[in-house]
Amino acid sequence: MYLEFLVWFLLPWKSVASQVEDFGFTYNGFRGVNMSLDGLAQITDNGLLMLENTSLQQVGYAFYPYPLHSMNSSTSDALSISTTFVFVLWKSTKYGGPAMGFVIAPSKEFPDALPANYMGIFNTTNIGDSSNHVIAIELDVLQNREFNDIDGNHVGLNINDLKSVQSTSASYFSDQENQHVHLSLNSGQPLQLWVEYSGAEKQLNVTLAPINVPKPTIPLLSLKIDLSLFIVDPMFVGLSSATYTLPVSHYVLGWSFKMNGEARELTISQLPNLPHHKTPKTRPGKLFIVAFSVIVASLGLISIFFIIQFIVKRKNKFAEVFEDWELDYGPRRFKYKDLYITTKGFKEKELLGAGGFGRVYRGVFPTTKTEVAVKRVSHNSRQGEREFIAEIITNGKLRHWSIVPLLGYCRRKEELLLVYDFMPNRSLDKALFDQTKPKMMLSWCQRFRIIRSVAAALLYLHEGWE
Repeated sequence: MYLEFLVWFLLPWKSVASQVEDFGFTYNGFRGVNMSLDGLAQITDNGLLMLENTSLQQVGYAFYPYPLHSMNSSTSDALSISTTFVFVLWKSTKYGGPAMGFVIAPSKEFPDALPANYMGIFNTTNIGDSSNHVIAIELDVLQNREFNDIDGNHVGLNINDLKSVQSTSASYFSDQENQHVHLSLNSGQPLQLWVEYSGAEKQLNVTLAPINVPKPTIPLLSLKIDLSLFIVDPMFVGLSSATYTLPVSHYVLGWSFKMNGEARELTISQLPNLPHHKTPKTRPGKLFIVAFSVIVASLGLISIFFIIQFIVKRKNKFAEVFEDWELDYGPRRFKYKDLYITTKGFKEKELLGAGGFGRVYRGVFPTTKTEVAVKRVSHNSRQGEREFIAEIITNGKLRHWSIVPLLGYCRRKEELLLVYDFMPNRSLDKALFDQTKPKMMLSWCQRFRIIRSVAAALLYLHEGWE
């Protein structure tokens, strides 16, 4: 679920502007522009609108400060809207997220909204509520199965919910090549988004392209929908963004908006420059594998020896390659082969328990005889890659005598494994509530020690650990 870009469509009702149904504005940069900013959002010295910096679990909002009339007074239909903006989603690691969006809402303030997957707009109680009257075009770079995301790089239309009414993978239609070309939303390169709604035809079109490509003739999203069923009058328009457990930055370079007409094109040469970011290290891709196959086929039998030698050296060279987040936060990384042997091939007789996030197995390292508990995240688990990384980042740093420590982890293809200390006497709740065994009578001294240990752990989690 995620990086998403939310923008709100609204129509002004401020004294004069409220009566103008063809109201519009064009910002080629935001220096000196009157914007309603909240959270981490700020305008840099060179006129760049920065919605998020590298802070974790935060939100950022940038709205046009005045409400806009959104309904035709004579027909009660939603007025036509046209907007375009240039944005950049930057990530410091392989994984970015969660999202940024273009939004229409009856308010520009969201005091109870949550960051991360909720994009700073919804929370656990109001998501999906028709009284929200929220319309958002999301730019999502993380796949959240809870909200039925199609992948981790898509554009979607959301109405009062984070489950998209319609979504599609990020791309643009190349008129020269006569086909759709893939785009990476969080590549760190400037992209331009167009959102156009016709009140008369009840037609919504969303188009995406790099800034050096003219607006494609075929939109990315196109659907018949009557927005008057979901909005109220007046509304606010703006941008919303949120971060998760990994550092990202979200920028807007320019924004143009128009009611009942076509938004003016942005002047690319006048847009502010982006700050310099260190490009994250990436692992060798599939291109190397294809290259190796071509070399093997062309060189023939004589070169096989040299290719094998090269592959062995390459395997040894990259055996301990870590991504940036692993170097900064990760504990010990185990080899899958060692964990497979430790758990006797993940045999059923070594199974300690199972839950919504997968299965936990008992393991014993042959050399040290150390007992461990190996949590094996299942493929159909609700806990995805984001939650796996978050668990490593947080639990990997916890050091307290009342908290079971995370010893390390393993990643093999799409398989995710976490290694914890093994508790031979099982957990406390088993001793207290297991009905298959006689209840254990605890003395007051034992009860006091338990309460003190739990309290110490809670104090450490809330105040002692950063």
